[in-house]
Amino acid sequence: MKVPPCLSYTFNLPLVNWLETNCTSGAVSEHLSLPWKIIFPMGLWHLWLARNNFLFKKGVIDTMIHIKCIKESAEFFSIGAKVRCNKMKKVIRVAWEKPPLGWMKLNSDGSALGNPGKAGGGGLIRDHQGNWVRGYARAHGNSNSSLAELWALCDGLEIAKDLGLDKLIVEMDALSIVLLMNNDKANLLMEPLLSDCRKLLDAIPFKRVVHTFREANQCADMLARFGGSSISNFVVFMYPPPVVAGLLLADKEASFCNRLVPA
Repeated sequence: MKVPPCLSYTFNLPLVNWLETNCTSGAVSEHLSLPWKIIFPMGLWHLWLARNNFLFKKGVIDTMIHIKCIKESAEFFSIGAKVRCNKMKKVIRVAWEKPPLGWMKLNSDGSALGNPGKAGGGGLIRDHQGNWVRGYARAHGNSNSSLAELWALCDGLEIAKDLGLDKLIVEMDALSIVLLMNNDKANLLMEPLLSDCRKLLDAIPFKRVVHTFREANQCADMLARFGGSSISNFVVFMYPPPVVAGLLLADKEASFCNRLVPA
């Protein structure tokens, strides 16, 4: 079994973040065509069983763990597919895409450990070659994920304003925030932050706010996690911090993940 390339960075994360990211990922194993969020916990379960069996029963290492894991993952997926037989799925390739020449791209993300819970936000701006322009991270204290997402967007738009950008693509994996930014409907729970974001966006002559899958927003996700664990309230990065170096390179080289989506 091979870890999807877009998730290799997670093996350097804290335990809880590692488990959460892999167990909720939409990535698909390229070789097995099975959802990683099924294979991963199934693999952990079989490793745990094999460990207990080795310590307390046979004292022999089970060399067939991977075969059992694949078979039971396929069986579990097949059962689920039969239940959802009316919902056809297809596999697509998901990757971060460079903006057109003359444009910049802002990727932002927010996260909260609980609802509400300890929250953070972050993001980055890159040029048409995928080069780092600016990055940022913020600790929000106790908040929910929607507000953390909106704060991260606001911070990114403020930086875009300071840089004098006139052509900007904004990408987020929070579809609800993307929808809010593409209409003028009020949301009392998110005011006045929502109004601030809209004003900042309106000040940019040419802009687009679009949704992307989480697998194509990993640099922003990592910066949001960094913000959530940071002791500093707000940090602006003139140069890429080490935590995103590998992800930046992967994005620049158009590294992709397979993902199951509705057909």
